[in-house]
Amino acid sequence: MITVVTFNPSIDRLYKVENFEIGSVQRAHFVNPTAGGKGINVAKVLKKLGQDINCVGFLGGFNGDYIKSKIESLGIKDNFTKIEEETRLCINIIDRNNVSTEVLENGPYINQNEIMEFENNLFNILENTKVLVASGSLAKGIPKDYYYKLGNLCNEKNIKFILDSSGESLKFGLKAKPYLIKPNVEELENLSGKKIRNIDDVIDIAKDILNTGVKNVCVSLGKDGMILINSNIIYKVEIPIIEVVNTVGSGDSSIAGFSLGILNEHNLIDTLKLANACGMSNAMSISTGDINLDDVNKFIDNIEVYEYVYKS
Repeated sequence: MITVVTFNPSIDRLYKVENFEIGSVQRAHFVNPTAGGKGINVAKVLKKLGQDINCVGFLGGFNGDYIKSKIESLGIKDNFTKIEEETRLCINIIDRNNVSTEVLENGPYINQNEIMEFENNLFNILENTKVLVASGSLAKGIPKDYYYKLGNLCNEKNIKFILDSSGESLKFGLKAKPYLIKPNVEELENLSGKKIRNIDDVIDIAKDILNTGVKNVCVSLGKDGMILINSNIIYKVEIPIIEVVNTVGSGDSSIAGFSLGILNEHNLIDTLKLANACGMSNAMSISTGDINLDDVNKFIDNIEVYEYVYKS
């Protein structure tokens, strides 16, 4: 089974406007609220892919109850820990040119008792877990090295640990030697402190990360696809051109594809095709963490994966 961790979930409210102008009244002609947070997006896509998954993390207040009702209506197992403070609300405003502006709340404070309750719950769930996905930021109150602790727990139980985060939480999480990380170019630059000018720069940084014990580094390249680097091979992914509606949640959808491929022990090429097809399908949907299975199957046949020749 796949377990998905979301420490800082949110209600994601999407507004479509004609022209977004700072300091003026905005009238939305379309509003779409969804249960969000990176891990919840992963879980929603996995459910559409036919998987029975565990969803863990923290939920509180009216917003938490709303998210709980939404994920349960999708048939996703709710194993969230209830907290005292209110779960956050995040806003995405898209204008007629598909330019996106996001306003992200910091979220609630998690106290020590709530963390202990979460851990007691998690230990039981991990007994039947083969892949654990940890996505997104850490909520306030959670130690900044918590992904390291979570990754070590996975290593002890022989669970594949997929980490999709950024900043300090990613830096600490790398010390647990995750099975897979999936930064984009900007996150990789922030992680390394180096400027990326081309794919070979990406590979140079990824190889440094592999030397720390991380098994696979997969870097999103947006419309230019993806590149995966491990100690044995480098794969470059080429994706077809699509009509993009909303890119928010596309990275999470890719992580869902990765986790399913890893769970089912698919080869890397098939796993990369599934991951990218899920990300593309989400980009064509107005909702976050949403895919169309027919589109996914069509995209898989049109995605090219080849071994990249790297000149060190």
